[in-house]
Parts: sequence; C-alpha cells; structure tokens
Amino acid sequence: MEPQQVVAYLKRMPLFVNLDDERGEMELYQIAKIVEEKTFNEGEWLFSQGQNSDRLYYILEGRVQLTRIDPNGVKHDLGIREAGGIFGETGLVIGDFHDATAAALTVTRVLYILRSDFTVLLEKQAHLRRKLKVRAEVARRQKLPKFSWLRKDEWVIFSEQRHWARLFRKVGPPLLLFVLLLLVFGLVLSTNTTWGQIVAVGLGLFLIGLMLLAGWQYFNWRDDFFVLTTQRVVHIERVWPLRENFEESSLANLENTYLVRSGLMANLLNYGSLVLQTAGETVEIDMDFIGHPAYLSELVSREIERARERDVLRSIGAIREELAKRLDVKTVTAPEPVPVRVEPPRPTMGAVIFGSIRDYFFPPPWSVSPDGGTVIWRRFWLPGYVHYLRIFIPLLVTTLGGAYLLLRNWYLPYMIWLMVAWLVVEVFLFAILLWYIEDWRNDYFQLTANRLVLVERKPLLLRESRREAPLDRIQNISFTVPGVFGRMFHYGHVMMETAGTTGKFELKWLRDPQRVQSEISQRQRQYIQRQKQADAQRRREEFLSWFATYDSLRGGGAPKS
Repeated sequence: MEPQQVVAYLKRMPLFVNLDDERGEMELYQIAKIVEEKTFNEGEWLFSQGQNSDRLYYILEGRVQLTRIDPNGVKHDLGIREAGGIFGETGLVIGDFHDATAAALTVTRVLYILRSDFTVLLEKQAHLRRKLKVRAEVARRQKLPKFSWLRKDEWVIFSEQRHWARLFRKVGPPLLLFVLLLLVFGLVLSTNTTWGQIVAVGLGLFLIGLMLLAGWQYFNWRDDFFVLTTQRVVHIERVWPLRENFEESSLANLENTYLVRSGLMANLLNYGSLVLQTAGETVEIDMDFIGHPAYLSELVSREIERARERDVLRSIGAIREELAKRLDVKTVTAPEPVPVRVEPPRPTMGAVIFGSIRDYFFPPPWSVSPDGGTVIWRRFWLPGYVHYLRIFIPLLVTTLGGAYLLLRNWYLPYMIWLMVAWLVVEVFLFAILLWYIEDWRNDYFQLTANRLVLVERKPLLLRESRREAPLDRIQNISFTVPGVFGRMFHYGHVMMETAGTTGKFELKWLRDPQRVQSEISQRQRQYIQRQKQADAQRRREEFLSWFATYDSLRGGGAPKS
C-alpha cells in the first residue's frame, strides 16, 4: 500500500487526530513506515482473549466478531466490527491482555502497528507522545511509574501514594510548632541581650531540627506506594534511610476485601483504608489513607475477574489442542537444538584449598544446582561477623596482648606456664568463635520447583530442624531491609505467610532480599500454573472420555481408547 493511502487511514484513527498540521503530516508519514498489512481468512482469529495485546488494528475491509468468556466459562457476544473498526489502543500505548476474542466472519484485511516499533519511534520523537489523543483510562495508566520488579507479562493497573491527609497529620504539628517558636525567636532576638542571644541560638537550632523532621516525614510519605498489577497487589513501605518493607499477594490468593472510610474528613476528602485479606492466618495488606478507595476496590475486583477469565481460557485452549491431537490435526514444530556440553577446566589443588577456606568463612549467599532446579540461600556473612565481635574482640586482644608479653618477657623462668595458659585461652576463645561461625553458616534455605525448605542446625550435630511448605500454600510474600547498614550492604529478611498450620516462614539475614522475594514469587507462580495445567489435563481427559462414549453410543460401537 502506498504511503499516501496509509496516512489517509491514520488520519481516521482517533489516536492521531491531533496530527492535523503540517508538522503532524510529516510525523504521520514516519508512522506510516511501521504500519503493516495482513489478511485473515474466514474463521481466523485476529487475537484471542487473554493473549498479550501488543498492537493496534484498523479494519480495512471485512467483518469481525467480538466475544468474551466470563469466569464461569459462559461466552458473551460483544458485537460485530466492520471497516473502520479499531482495536488495541491500550496494547499499543502501554501493553496489557486482550479482554475479548476477535474472529474474522469474512475475509478481512487489516492494518496494524506493533508496540515494539511504535515505542522505538516515540523514543526518537518524544514530542510525538504529547500529541497522541489517548483515552482517559489509557492516559492515566501511561503516567503510572515503572518498577524494576515487574515481570515481562505484568502491567501496572494502579499505583498511588498515601493521601496528603496522612502527610498533614505527620507534618502539621511540627509546622505549627515551628510557626509559634519562630514568633518567640523573633521576640527573643529583639531583646538584644546576651541571654536573649543564647536563647535565640538554641531556638534556631530547634527550628532547624523541626524543619529537618518535616522534610524527613515528607520523604517517607512520598516513598510509600500501593500498586495493583495484572497479577498481584504490592505494598512498598520505606522509612528513609532506616528500612524498607515490600509485601505482595497474588490476585488468586485474595479472598476478602474491606473498605473503611471513617470520620468526616475522610468522607469529605474521599480517602480511607482498603484491607485485602488472604487465606493466611495473620497477614493482610492494609492500604490505609488511600485516595478513592472505592475506585481501587473496583479495580481489584476487576483484575481478579480478568485473572480468573484467563485461567478458564487456558483450560479451553488446552481442550482445543487435545481435540486437535485426537483428530490428527498435526502441527509442525522445529526440532529442539541439541545442547553442546563443554567441560570446564579442572581447578588446581591450591585453588580448591583456597576456595574451601573462603567458602567456609565467607559462604556464598546464593547458589544454584547444576540443573537450575534448586536454589540455596545462606545467611549473609557480614551481619554474622558483626555478631561475632563479642568473641572476636576478646580473642584479638588476647592474641596481641599475649604475644606482646611473651616477646617482652620470654627469658623469665615462669613464662613457660604463662605460655601454656595463654595457648589454652587462645584455643578456648577460637573454639567459641568457630562455634559461632558454624552456627551462623549452618542454616540454609532451599527453594525447589514446588516447595520451600528451611533448615536450622546446631554445630556438632546437637540439633537439626527442617520445615517445609508447598509453594501453593504461600499466601503473602514480603521483605524488610533493616537499618542503614542493611540498605548499604543490601541484606534483609524475607517473610512468608502460609495458609496451613505451618504458619509464618522467616528467612533472615539474606543478601539482596528483593531478588530472593522475586525468585520465590516467580517460582510460586510457575508452580501454580503447572498445577492448573495438570488439573485442566484431568478435566480434558474426563471431557474427552465422555465425548468418545457419546460418539460410540451414537454410532453403535464400543468407545475407542
């Protein structure tokens, strides 16, 4: 298709209606370079519900039927689109899942723009983004912040800080006191006496402290987020620079939602608390002082419904694949490449010894099995060595002090007995230090494809405890970064609440707790998806068995296996 024709069609799209001047015409020709054309035969799908939405469609000719499957598996007719119909603005601008299936009723020609190509174009021409006329909901989501912990197939639906009323409650009293003391400061300073100047200096320092407190409260307020994505609900709580808390819950685990808006101010300013409860015994995500809580509650309910719809669609799609196999509808797949195994070079004896000593005193915080199926975490050695200081410092003082005395007085006749006593104390203190090190490094946390294992052991085989929990029983996952040193050296604690009697799991003193939490969350999601696939397979087998029985009874023969 000629560029002039493509530009003529682009001008009909509401998204580009603001590109109506001379410069806009030039930009439309740039967009026309990434526009593709495709033809769908009768019965073919343009896209399916639950599929990633990554392009904008414009129907040139033909008719397209839109349908949707609800969480109960009921099919709903959403109408027919003809020439001039447009789909996928959200997918083009920000990305998401399709909420409907589009099937061609006749031979249908479309133009489409891929989001990947459109994003590259917007990066080169940033001013073009400001000229796009996007729908209000898409524009709202377009302004939402991006987070490093998002998965590839996950998009932010809602993100908001606490309402400014919470900030006013924290900052209001210090600011009011600041104004009152500022008046006193002016009066005292006007006395022009020595005592007045001393008092004024004290008041000035106190006023500076109040301003710093108000600024600290502001930074703490702006760093907290409540985030709803297409897969989970996340609460990020930072107390700068002391600690950081991160908790999440999958949408599939949410059971109850409570909306509380108490007090005259809360109702006038439209803020309140939204409590999201899971099957865990104690953990709930409490979104307090959130603006427009009713709107957020509706968004949470809608995303839960969309997630359930996608689960139903996976089951239906699997049944279609199984029927295609039974009907011998063969698909051609490319052969999997045979991996080439390269033997690593063997380390020398010195490297092995050095590595063993290093790994004993400084154990790696993160290790993965050769097949990648199991991850083992050990406590980070740095906070452990801080705990060892209570015995390491006496050992260091004894070692240096005893060596100094022996070198200075080696000629005295009783020094042999002092040397023996010194060596006994050295051995005793060193044994205690090794006990602490062994006790710290003995505990480990193991994550497999289907369960989490917490192993706690005492040195010399005195005691060992082992707790396990299947990944599908974990309801909430959170992490905490304690203190300034925790933020500086990237260590903290990861907590999980389970639905059974196992209770709460706490993995303490781990390196990079956000990465640990993300790995557990990702594996939990993969495990739950495998379980759903297995359940769907059982249902498919039951369905196909009934189908074969019906077919055999109708034909008068025995059912085929």
